[in-house]
Amino acid sequence: MPGIDILQSSSTTFDVGVRGYQQPYQPRLLVLVDGRQAFIDDYARTIWDNIPVNIDDIRQIEVVKGASSALFGSNAAGGVVNIITYSPLYDNDNVASLSYGTQNTLSGSATATVKLKNWGGVKITAGGMNANEFNTPRSAADTSLAMDPSHRYLMENSVFQLTPELQAQTELTYSESRDIGAELLNSLASQVATTYSVRGGLGWQTPYGYITSNNYLNHTRLQLHFGRFGTHPAHSAEVIISQLQDQFKLGNDHTVRLALEYQHRTFRMDTPSTPIPQMPVTDQDDYAVSGTWLWQISDKWSWTNAARFDHQDQAQTGELSPDDFVTTADYSHALNAFSANSALIYEATHIDTFRLSYGRGLQIPSLVQVGYITNASVGPLVFGNEGNPKLQPTVVTNYQLGYDRKLADIFSTVKASVFYEMNENATAINPVFATRVVNGLLYSLIQDINVGDSQAFGGEIALKGSHPSGFRWAASWSYSRVYDSALVAATLNYAGSAPRSHFRLTGGYTTGPWEFDVNAQLLTSSNMLGTSAAGVTGPMHTDGYGIVGGRLGYNVNDHFSVSLSGTNLNRRVLDMNPYPAIERQVFLTLTGKF
Repeated sequence: MPGIDILQSSSTTFDVGVRGYQQPYQPRLLVLVDGRQAFIDDYARTIWDNIPVNIDDIRQIEVVKGASSALFGSNAAGGVVNIITYSPLYDNDNVASLSYGTQNTLSGSATATVKLKNWGGVKITAGGMNANEFNTPRSAADTSLAMDPSHRYLMENSVFQLTPELQAQTELTYSESRDIGAELLNSLASQVATTYSVRGGLGWQTPYGYITSNNYLNHTRLQLHFGRFGTHPAHSAEVIISQLQDQFKLGNDHTVRLALEYQHRTFRMDTPSTPIPQMPVTDQDDYAVSGTWLWQISDKWSWTNAARFDHQDQAQTGELSPDDFVTTADYSHALNAFSANSALIYEATHIDTFRLSYGRGLQIPSLVQVGYITNASVGPLVFGNEGNPKLQPTVVTNYQLGYDRKLADIFSTVKASVFYEMNENATAINPVFATRVVNGLLYSLIQDINVGDSQAFGGEIALKGSHPSGFRWAASWSYSRVYDSALVAATLNYAGSAPRSHFRLTGGYTTGPWEFDVNAQLLTSSNMLGTSAAGVTGPMHTDGYGIVGGRLGYNVNDHFSVSLSGTNLNRRVLDMNPYPAIERQVFLTLTGKF
């Protein structure tokens, strides 16, 4: 998709950025699975290979580019990815697949749906993966992170039609993953993540509108090992979210949605740090009220507006060292934040549509950034990571103009857009560490601060279509130019984090039981921050490159298909960024649908 940047730092580890703003542990993109956040609040990030979803069970993926906090909640500062799976009530999805490929990758997944006549459905999904990590050169510190990736997951989803007006939903998930990938200090880290979630919700059609309730708990336990800084004490991040909304119509032209939301976030150390034992706990309570109004002005004009207000209270408990720079009382504070979205749509003709949109989004500081203290010992040096209770949210303001035109003569649609984005109060680790002697050891303070502003402009143009004869095609070009203030450039270097230009070309053809697809991409150079083998951090130049992927599929019968797919087919090894080079990946997959 044009405007989306992918940072791959190992065989299974990815980060997804939007329009030139790329970084490890990406905090600007909110990721949802059927309305439940897969986003983890410890460092404010998404562990993509830990998401418990079977790719064959995905109905569609919605991508929103630009600030969308008023519509989707806090931390939808740069965009949203919403993964939607098949419903066990309305769909009969029974699918299983087995795949083997390079890096000795073996993976399997299955989804089974049980229908309870016309009043309910239960869906069970399970899967797993084992692989070898890329065998490409890396520093001695990174080589110490010896861990092959793996993933195990299990999910249950049920929907019950209790009455013609009342529907109930439940969901249980469990996921465990191991991987190595890019981390905040521009080097590699290994992690073991174990996540479970519990969810329940209702949908009720009433005379006063359609009322929905969505309630869930996400719990993640993580063990991190930073190659240069040793093993991080195990920690847990937990969020409880309760959402209540009512969507109703006022006359024929106005649709209104009113919503209340409560979030309780907790960060705790599961094991004490060394050499100064600490087990702090950070608690946040977030209360939000929001509203959306869609006005169908005429057959050609429509206008959508959304606003959201968040109030957050935070407190710190647990054991802190008497030698630390702050006390638990310093962390008790409140935060108020406002976000908004507006979009004006003009359907000039049945084939021409114009869109003008505005967004004000918020990147709320993570639990680690504002709340906890821990220590890690590396020889005679003690690293102390202290939250900054004075850290302010990053405010993202986005303006966009878009145009779509249907080209019936060539069975295609062309989409074009231009944007301008402003980021105020970006956050990063303080490049000037404070130091002091603690219990005879040199103690170095690592703390996040607001480092300044960044702005970007650019656009995308894409052509996509398909022909009844079986041909399909897509071509796009995206461009983003980022300008950073001096301290943002030194600590985040958004301006160099992603290629400015990205060209994409895909084509496919289906004939009888055969399916052929190929995609080619051309990216310009980048200068993302990285850490050299000598331990020096700074912009590291990566040349532009071209990459080719493809898929050959054969439908054996109505139930079984076999496919051969691969990425980076035009070269065995590719330097995509400052992290270890990426190897070619090829997979043979057998899929059954019943």
